[in-house]
Amino acid sequence: MTHHLIRAAILTGFAMFIVYLDRTGEMILYIAPRMELYVKLSAIGLYAAAIYQVYAALQKRLGNQVPDCDCEHEHSPSLFKNIMIYGLFIFPLLLGFLVPTGTLGSALAAKKGVSLSGNSSIERAAAPSSPSPAIHEAESTPPPSAVQKNPNTGSSETLFPSDEYTADHAAYGKKLYKQPLISVPEKQFIETLTTLDLYLEAFIGKEIEITGFVYREEDMGKDRFAVSRFAMSCCSADALPYGLMIIWPKAMDYADDGWVSVRGEFTTSTYLDNEIIALEAVKLTRIKAPESPYVYPDLDFGL
Repeated sequence: MTHHLIRAAILTGFAMFIVYLDRTGEMILYIAPRMELYVKLSAIGLYAAAIYQVYAALQKRLGNQVPDCDCEHEHSPSLFKNIMIYGLFIFPLLLGFLVPTGTLGSALAAKKGVSLSGNSSIERAAAPSSPSPAIHEAESTPPPSAVQKNPNTGSSETLFPSDEYTADHAAYGKKLYKQPLISVPEKQFIETLTTLDLYLEAFIGKEIEITGFVYREEDMGKDRFAVSRFAMSCCSADALPYGLMIIWPKAMDYADDGWVSVRGEFTTSTYLDNEIIALEAVKLTRIKAPESPYVYPDLDFGL
């Protein structure tokens, strides 16, 4: 009977923890929004299992419980074994309630490594062998300000070559190319950085704006740091940091994990012998961390 009641208490504790995260709005710090419904439904299942354990305890109290097996010996694990088994569930539950919730930051980013080029699994498509010199005005002509900064004023096919894997990014790149200021949005954070990296020649000199937390490594020097965001696919365990290198003479004035909004001119730089995309910053502003510090892959991208 005692074991059934302990199990009921543990199951109820986990269900209450899910409700607590939902009521406080902290669930988004653990799982992606698309998974919230399933987690909430699991709380109902935990409550149902807890009720069954209470029912089983009452049945055993009344002597109506059916034995677990047909053998004649009694099952009585040692006290130490019981403490170890239940402790595996109680300890993380207590941590969940007692330890303050925090967001992922520079410490974990240093362990996982920040991607400074968007989604590295997508490679640049080869440019057409015979590009047309004509300019498709209705499709790809940038505003006058962009023409002055960006010498790459060729056709859209020249600037945005694509294959079956990069067609969506090419189409998105053409839309970005027309904008006088390209703001890296939360909804398509990874997709935007990936597009900028795939077609960096087209965006050289364009004005870019991005927000995120400050991340730096010793090899970056005193005039560079990365503005990063953790991208979460399912839960915090699979979160990976993505960012953009910022070049700014007073980079050391900004502390790690501080949130900033950066506006600058798109360019390239070299880091650890690799060419990466970067911003020559012209304006930096310290901001408060957003309510949801994470970004998520846009599952509707290209649809």
